[in-house]
Amino acid sequence: MSTFYWRSASGLRLLIRLFIVSLLLSVLSSAVALYGAYRSEFRHNEALLQQIRSGYLPALAQSVWNFDIPQVESQLAALVQFPYIRAAVLDAGNGEHFSAGQAGNEKPADKVLQERQFDLHYHNGERSILVGSLHLQLDLAAMRQQILAMAPVVLLQHLMTVLLLAVLLSFAVFRWRKRYAGSQLRALTDWAERGDIRALVQLPDDGGGSDELNRIGHTINRLCQQLQQVMAERDDSDRELQQLKNQLEQKVEERTGELNNAILSLNRLLDTLQENQHEQVENEKMAQLGSLVAGVAHELNTPLGICVTARSYIEDSVLLIQQRVKDGSLDKNTFSAQINNISEGLLLIDENLNRSHRLVRTFKSLAVDKESDFRSRFSLEEFLQEFSGNSNDFFVEDNTCRIEYDLSQPFILNTCRQTLGLVVGALIGNSLDHGYPEGGDIYIQMHAYVDVSENLLTLIYKDDGVGISNEVREHIFDPFFTTGRNRGKTGLGMHLAYNLVTRILHGSIEVCERRQGAENQGAEIHLRIPLDLDRYERTAGDQGLKLVINNH
Repeated sequence: MSTFYWRSASGLRLLIRLFIVSLLLSVLSSAVALYGAYRSEFRHNEALLQQIRSGYLPALAQSVWNFDIPQVESQLAALVQFPYIRAAVLDAGNGEHFSAGQAGNEKPADKVLQERQFDLHYHNGERSILVGSLHLQLDLAAMRQQILAMAPVVLLQHLMTVLLLAVLLSFAVFRWRKRYAGSQLRALTDWAERGDIRALVQLPDDGGGSDELNRIGHTINRLCQQLQQVMAERDDSDRELQQLKNQLEQKVEERTGELNNAILSLNRLLDTLQENQHEQVENEKMAQLGSLVAGVAHELNTPLGICVTARSYIEDSVLLIQQRVKDGSLDKNTFSAQINNISEGLLLIDENLNRSHRLVRTFKSLAVDKESDFRSRFSLEEFLQEFSGNSNDFFVEDNTCRIEYDLSQPFILNTCRQTLGLVVGALIGNSLDHGYPEGGDIYIQMHAYVDVSENLLTLIYKDDGVGISNEVREHIFDPFFTTGRNRGKTGLGMHLAYNLVTRILHGSIEVCERRQGAENQGAEIHLRIPLDLDRYERTAGDQGLKLVINNH
């Protein structure tokens, strides 16, 4: 057991700690002893000074009173023979000084010298007379050197004493460990060296079942048994988990097959729906095309019919003039009247041909071409300023048109500027044509705010006219729908604005519903378009959904 203990790491650590503790205790006890010696020497020095005060100073005062110089010098020389008194200086009070020894020049703060002063009093039986003062310099350095000279001897004595006690204590501990804990430690060490946590600690049967080491061994054995039980339960759980995993994989394969079949069916249904939707869209396109052709024919028929009628009227006037010229019966009044008829007919033809030209140009603008307007970056504030600053361009008869705008913050658009200008112009034109049937000054306000995170610009257009009824609102974007046909309006302005917003600007336009019972509340139209068309197209491309089936 002793061999085992001395070679073990715990034994070496214990020896090293005992040595360190012994050394520290030795140093500490030596320091305490030296400090005690210093205090003892200091007290002895104080007692010596008290002895000088009580027994030596009266004789020195007698010698000074008698002015016995040799006796005074002899007494001062005797004082410096005392331990640690370095110098003695007598001040006789009449300007005379007597000294003995070697007075130092060190400052008191250096703690090398200590000065003491004593007053000399001569007693003549009746009263005490001050005859001078005695100054003594104590050499503390000598006191410290004497104490330090004792330090090695004291340290060695204490070290030997403490080491002897440590050896005796170590021997007692080793004997106790060998007698009471040797077999238990060996059993625990053997178990730790094997490294098999499933094996139990083989504790000796020596009757020490109630000590700490045996309790530790029994606790380790219980933990090992519990660990074995847990590991067995874990193995059972692993087997059950593997079985469940296999069953789950089989169910996943079955569900995957069913899901693939469902996806195939869904794709076929989607293809069918897309075909039906395409067919429905084509039918709607044909219906819209038919309605558009009928509207175009209707709108062009009126001016062209007037042109045909005017041409016939002119032809009749020409034939009448030719007939009168041939008969020689053409007079000035008849000629002037027919010339006026011809001029009126030509004016009708010119006006209606111009109207037909404008209609054709409007029809061409309905064929929205995404390549006809290039994108650019521009300030919305400068863009709206063009309409606000040029409000005189919208002068209607004797009325004025005032256009104002309000922005939540300055921002830059990346879109088709010319197209956006056509849309805003169509809205202003709609207000001028239909919002003020009884005349009056025109006030239009546009407020814009932006949501950068959603890449969305919202432009709110308002006027203070008669507003838009709910019946008109339902059909306002239909082609050729107008309430001013009797004033020559075609009903294509708002339809053009709708096509430009939805197809070119990729936005939406909405006419707000009129409140019940409200009169002359004005029109309110909300226009929402992407702030940046390039970003909108990238986002729309990233959000495209596709169903991909991998049959491999």
